[in-house]
Amino acid sequence: MRYIARTLAAIAIVSAATAFAQQPQFIHANLTTTTAAHGLNAELDTLKGEAAPLWVGYSIPVAEKISSGWNSRISYLEADHPIDKKQDSVQSSNTSYDHAIILFRIAGHSIEKIHVDNPDRQLDAGNLRVVWLTNITPDESIAALKSLALQNDTRKLRDAAVFAISIHQSPATVPALISLAAPANDRDLREKAAFWLANQHSHESFAALQHFAREDSDAAFREKLTFDLTVTKDPGAIAELVRMAHEDSSPQVRKQAQFWMAVKGGNAVAGDLRNLAENDPDTQLRKSAVFALSRLPGDEAATQLIHVASTSKDPAVRKQAVFWLGQSSDPRALDYLTKLLKQ
Repeated sequence: MRYIARTLAAIAIVSAATAFAQQPQFIHANLTTTTAAHGLNAELDTLKGEAAPLWVGYSIPVAEKISSGWNSRISYLEADHPIDKKQDSVQSSNTSYDHAIILFRIAGHSIEKIHVDNPDRQLDAGNLRVVWLTNITPDESIAALKSLALQNDTRKLRDAAVFAISIHQSPATVPALISLAAPANDRDLREKAAFWLANQHSHESFAALQHFAREDSDAAFREKLTFDLTVTKDPGAIAELVRMAHEDSSPQVRKQAQFWMAVKGGNAVAGDLRNLAENDPDTQLRKSAVFALSRLPGDEAATQLIHVASTSKDPAVRKQAVFWLGQSSDPRALDYLTKLLKQ
C-alpha cells in the first residue's frame, strides 16, 4: 500500500509539473491560475462581465510540432507597450513544442482578440489581469473557437479562430473545419476553413474538399478550392484538379484548375494540359491551358509549348504558345522563334 501511495504521489507530482510547464511565463501581469469548473464557455461568459480589459488563456496539444521561430523572447500582448528591441531580440531557435498557448483578450464585454503563441516566450500583459485556466480540453477549446468564428463579424477575429482550431490535436478538429466550410456559412469563413482543412493532411479532410469541389454550387468557392488542393498531401489531389480542369461547369474554375495542376502536378500532367490546349471546346480555355503549360518545371514548358505552337489547328492557341515561348529562357525557345521568323 505504501508503494502504491508513493507511486500515485509521484504521478501527481509529474502531472503537476507537466501542467506547470505548459503554463507560459507572464510578466507585467496580475496573474490568476484557476480551474474552469463549468467549462470554457461558461468561464468566458463570466469574465465578459468584468469592466476592465483582461486576458484569459490555456494550453492545448498541437497536431504538428511548432517551432520557436520568433526573434524575440518576449511577446507583447498589449500593442501600446514600449518595446526594447535590443533587450528583447534573441537568435531564432529551432526548438519545437507539442503544445501551444491560446489567449483571448476580453474587453467591452466581448472577446476582441485571439493570440496564439509558443510556450517558450515570456508574455507581457501590459499590467492587465490574466486568468490562466488549467483544465481546458481540446474539444472544449475547439467548441469555443468554432462558436466565436460563427458568431463574430470581425474578419480578423474569425480568421484567428479558424487558425487556432486547425492546430489542435483532437478528433474534433477536422469535423469542426468541415462544418465551418459548409455552404450555410459566408464565403470568407468557408474559404478560410477550407484552407486550414487542406493543411490537415488527412484522408478525411481531403474527402471533404473533394466533396465540395464536386457538389458545391458556389463557383467562386470552388475556384478557391483549386489552390487548396495544392496544399493537401493526399495523393488524389492532382487527379481532382485534372477532373476540375476538364469537367467543372465554370470556365473560371477550369482555368484555375489548369494552372494549379501544372504547379502541383508538374511533368506528370503535361500531356493532359497539352490535350486541353489542343482539344478543349472553349477557345479561352485552350488559351489558358497554354499559359498553364508555360508554368511547367524545367525544360518541359518549352517542350510542350513548341509542340503546341507547331501542331495546333487553332491560330489563337499557336499565337499564345509563341507568346509564352518568347518569355522563356530555354535556348530551344529562342531557336524555335528564330526559325519561325525566317519562314
